[in-house]
Amino acid sequence: MNNLQTRQKSGQQLLWLIKEHKQISRAELAKLTGLTRPTVSSIIADFVGKQLVVESGKGESCGGKRPIMLKLNPGACFAVGIDLGDDYLIRGVLCDLCGNIVAREELEYENEFEIILQVLEDLIALLAARVPREKIKGVGIAVSGIVDTESNEVVNSSTLDIEKKQLARRLAQRCRFSVFLENRPNAAALAETQFGAGKAFSNLVYITSGRGVGAGIVINGKIFRGSFGTAGEIGEIRIPVLNEDGIFERHCLEDLTRASAVCARAGKIKKRQLRYGEVLEYYRTGDPAIVALLDETAEYMAYAAQIVADLLNPEAIILGGRAVELGEAYLRTFRSCFERGLAKALIGGLTVVSYSQYGQLGVAVGGAVVVLELVMDQKI
Repeated sequence: MNNLQTRQKSGQQLLWLIKEHKQISRAELAKLTGLTRPTVSSIIADFVGKQLVVESGKGESCGGKRPIMLKLNPGACFAVGIDLGDDYLIRGVLCDLCGNIVAREELEYENEFEIILQVLEDLIALLAARVPREKIKGVGIAVSGIVDTESNEVVNSSTLDIEKKQLARRLAQRCRFSVFLENRPNAAALAETQFGAGKAFSNLVYITSGRGVGAGIVINGKIFRGSFGTAGEIGEIRIPVLNEDGIFERHCLEDLTRASAVCARAGKIKKRQLRYGEVLEYYRTGDPAIVALLDETAEYMAYAAQIVADLLNPEAIILGGRAVELGEAYLRTFRSCFERGLAKALIGGLTVVSYSQYGQLGVAVGGAVVVLELVMDQKI
């Protein structure tokens, strides 16, 4: 490793420690990293010059001079994050370096590649107009599909017209920002791990539902992708369902629980076509048939979560996407079903179950975090 690479790695360590501690002194950084104080001071001077880090006042004295404290500068740079996976809308956010949402926008779209490309360009323009252009480090798009992060390409998408169409390259040419792709559950898991409900955990599984169903797996603070990039595709798990003849049939989790499937089943109950917002209103007002339907979907989701949790033993399961709109009643049903079939830990307690801190915006924030991680790692 040459001197430049060594300095870059040291810089990564320091930035992440400053983020983790929120405020910390140069002396504490040197102690935690094992770097010499002159090395720490030199690297911090670079960060202060770039406005990535600012001095935030003096800390408590341990007998000598009060140390000068350091913190990340939220306004040093920004990232655009986009959620490309909803049935009707493309959602976007603009986040600062600390993951705070500075602006949000959403636009309707149709599922045809050229239309998607144009709507993405328009959405990025709306968000980018909120801050000086040179401060935006890139665009992270969380997509419904399987992403090859090495080639930055969507290699499979069963729901959107974006498969193998060089989405990132073509969009980058049009919007003049670097564009990075990630799948939706992984992006949302990053957001929760870095800034949201998963901050306290090193090992967690984020489960999202909406147009599709998937899981983002975090092990030791890093996304686990598996050997071929498809880890977390829990929508393909087969769920045993008792049919009218009393015989168990197996159906894909996604076919049973995605928003369009829920709307179709609710529509049969009410004998008219329903949109998801109407189903949600029936559920919130306690309509018995719709409550029973969504309790059933909670049980299916919990069944899949049990399988994942029994294999990985995560500290937390975080529910995001459409599930968050259903409120505490749905979460209680899910948690009850999940814990009933979960392998019980001998020490340390049970896996925590909670909602995403960001709700429906979690995936878009995750897109931004994909970019912000590259900034923190000194790669862009």
